[in-house]
Amino acid sequence: MEYREQLKYIKSHQEPGRGSKGGAGKKNRGVSSDRVSRKHRTAEPGRASDRDRPGKSGRPAGGERRRNQDRTANGERRGNQDRTAGGERRRNQGKAARESSAAKERKEMRRKWDREDRMRQTGPGAADRLLSSVQIISAVFLLASMTILGILPLKYMAGLAVILLLLLAVVKQKQKKALRSRKRQGSGKGIAAVCSVLCICIGFYALKANAAIDKIATGEESGNYTQEHALAVTERPFNVYISGIDVYGEITQESRSDVNLIATVNPNTHKILLTTTPRDYYVPIPGISEGQNDKLTHAGVYGIDASVATLENLYETDIPFYVRVNFSSVEDIVDMMGGVDVESELAFTTGEDAGEIVDVKEGKNHFSGKEALAFVRERKALADGDNQRGKNQQALLTGLIKKTMSPMILFRANGMINSVAGNSETNMSEKQIKSLIRMQLDDLKGWDIESIAALGDDSGKKYCYSYSGGPLYVTVPDWESVEEIKQKMREVLGE
Repeated sequence: MEYREQLKYIKSHQEPGRGSKGGAGKKNRGVSSDRVSRKHRTAEPGRASDRDRPGKSGRPAGGERRRNQDRTANGERRGNQDRTAGGERRRNQGKAARESSAAKERKEMRRKWDREDRMRQTGPGAADRLLSSVQIISAVFLLASMTILGILPLKYMAGLAVILLLLLAVVKQKQKKALRSRKRQGSGKGIAAVCSVLCICIGFYALKANAAIDKIATGEESGNYTQEHALAVTERPFNVYISGIDVYGEITQESRSDVNLIATVNPNTHKILLTTTPRDYYVPIPGISEGQNDKLTHAGVYGIDASVATLENLYETDIPFYVRVNFSSVEDIVDMMGGVDVESELAFTTGEDAGEIVDVKEGKNHFSGKEALAFVRERKALADGDNQRGKNQQALLTGLIKKTMSPMILFRANGMINSVAGNSETNMSEKQIKSLIRMQLDDLKGWDIESIAALGDDSGKKYCYSYSGGPLYVTVPDWESVEEIKQKMREVLGE
């Protein structure tokens, strides 16, 4: 279309008459047409091309196109330049930020290293030094407490000291390692804290047990048993009178002795002979009854020493020590031990007078505190009466001794000692009690326990020194059984 428009433009501007006559006009028109065609096909330099000629709109079409192209090219160029500049700017900003962050990190690391260098020069921090000091003090406190208690053998004390030193060394090593590795954790604070708490708790535990032992050893404070306290109980055999009074509460009350046991102990052979004497045994009370017979249980009314003298006179032996317990102490000791296993010769049921109704089986029984007390108090349900009750008392004591021989008793020792403090007393010195405990912990040997009972006739009544209201039921001694007991005592004592 553009070509046709150009032809029309040329024809309209031709000179008049040139193309209307003869062949010359046709020739000129042909030449002109060829020239135009050539001009359209190839624009000569310096002359306007077809694109520069105005179109229908009156504006040059080629120039508009070039301007559009220029604008597009310029826009793209500027966009590329902007994108290039923006990316470069962002890259520069990111690089600057990274460099700034890295610089801050290097600066912080230098500060940290300087601080840790100062720490290495000055040693552990204040918290570490404080915990180490507390650990050392608590370890010394524990060793001092155990020394005051005095029941641990020397080898145990040495082992305890070694363990405490090793724990201190471990904490110190961890502190040094933490300083070398530039770490704040793993410096042994936890170990030091736990060790300190354990040492303090065990130390107070030991001091409390020592106070309880001191409270039990009341005879030492009286100053009346100096000869007995000189006896080396871990080297020489001895007798202990165990008296059970029929009351609850404070042991200082004077009362009849319902339980009369003699423990003949040989620490060299680890043998114990338990001898029970019926509470109604009809015998004289030396220094009290003026040669008249009375019930053995009435001797307790005149004091523990009167009961000891009566039994010494009966068996012709020396009884340097006594242990006095009441109903409260029996219950508390058994419960603190977690119960006790007792071998019963008979099956029977205790009555309400015994304090608890218990179905006792023949053979092994596991008793609580109240059940154990009912077992040793019951006599009406027994065919042999007081004689069998004495055997039941021996059976309970045997069960208690066996239970105390276990190493696990150490974990209950403080509770046991505290439970009997105030409910029992002995004339053994505190030193002697501790030496016996220390001896047992040292070798942990078992004991050979043998039981024997004095027999008699309890079918009749006799007049008693302490009662003027008439005759009472008593147990007349079987002197053959008494002689047998004397012989067995001499054998255990090594006489």
